[in-house]
Amino acid sequence: MRSTACFSRLVLVDPLGVKFSGRDERDITDMHALSRAEYLKLAWADPAKGEVDFTTLPDSELAGIVRSREAFALYGWKPYMHNPRLKRWLHRIDRPTLLLWGAEDRIGTPAYGENWRRAIPNARLELIAGAGHFPHWEQPGAFVDKLAAFVDGNR
Repeated sequence: MRSTACFSRLVLVDPLGVKFSGRDERDITDMHALSRAEYLKLAWADPAKGEVDFTTLPDSELAGIVRSREAFALYGWKPYMHNPRLKRWLHRIDRPTLLLWGAEDRIGTPAYGENWRRAIPNARLELIAGAGHFPHWEQPGAFVDKLAAFVDGNR
């Protein structure tokens, strides 16, 4: 679908998928090259919030995690975490857009979020303090407050 007619607003939360810098510069942290501990430090403001004891999860939940990781590797590997054609379409977004970003995200940094803001007309970037790449999990109250204000039209 290339029309925005059925949307009144757009909210993107820490999106990845666009290459803004040069060919040899990394926009998005290479998550495949990190240990679990390193990943947690970069993805979470409080790494303890990202800890999961996989031994306590039911098989159905583990299967879902494995399927998600397979899809992540399949679709996010080459080119790494971006679609080379996506950037050229962002200027066509003609709806008010809110980019919600974890202020301590070191996977796709707030500077990367600023690139998204510049690429989308009428977009606003709002940082959520005390949150990394998953602001909806780390700071759900602040996340909902910012989201609700935007959806209600109180930009």
